[in-house]
Amino acid sequence: MSTNREVRVDENRLATLEKRVAALEDEIAIARLMASYGPSVDSLSADLAAALWADDGDYDAGTWAGMAPGTTGVFHGSDAVREMVATEPHQGFVRSGCAHVVSAPRITVDGDTAVAVCYAQLLRRDEATDSYRVWRITANRWEWTRTPAGWKVANRTNRPLDGSEAARDLFRAALR
Repeated sequence: MSTNREVRVDENRLATLEKRVAALEDEIAIARLMASYGPSVDSLSADLAAALWADDGDYDAGTWAGMAPGTTGVFHGSDAVREMVATEPHQGFVRSGCAHVVSAPRITVDGDTAVAVCYAQLLRRDEATDSYRVWRITANRWEWTRTPAGWKVANRTNRPLDGSEAARDLFRAALR
């Protein structure tokens, strides 16, 4: 015969397990979304890439050699992310061969928000040698928000791993 104490223990265990499963589902959902970024931008699927972002989400891609003068590398909103994929220089990168590769993320979920950090590489094809080279490696911080449509990027920040403090600061802040 079960006692009230045993029933409470079982209810507590079930509630704990449900909470753990929900947290794992959130982490898997975010990791899957992050893993879809590279294939979406490299296939020129601008709508798929834009759908990762909240309507008012930001993407601070940083700056890099070859950017047009006066360009900041900051894209405000999902429409701007769509435009980034649909125009130069991104179109040229893809036409000449490239791969946007995101490493396995470290994800921390806190209710309806989450932070993920990872590395991202941009590999570009060298037609002369029929090979690829790492053109850029960045530290990435992705801030996520749960919406009625699922997890969306509220903010993504890239900082080049060029020896400067900015990339290390980005990682340190997320690892605290």
